[in-house]
Amino acid sequence: MFVRGATARTAVPTAAVVGTVLSVVNQGSIVVDGTADGGTWVRVLVNYLVPFCVASVGYLAARRRPGA
Repeated sequence: MFVRGATARTAVPTAAVVGTVLSVVNQGSIVVDGTADGGTWVRVLVNYLVPFCVASVGYLAARRRPGA
């Protein structure tokens, strides 16, 4: 449910914007300096995955049927 349909259409743009901002703020200087290692890229990936998951859960929670 997270990676298809309306959930993905809602979560992907949010994750793209928030993930980019977080990556620039937290890892930008390391990437620009050229000293990024594997751990840096894992942190960049997490910067995108966390907002994607949060936006997905928020979307799905808002669409939950009462009593379900």
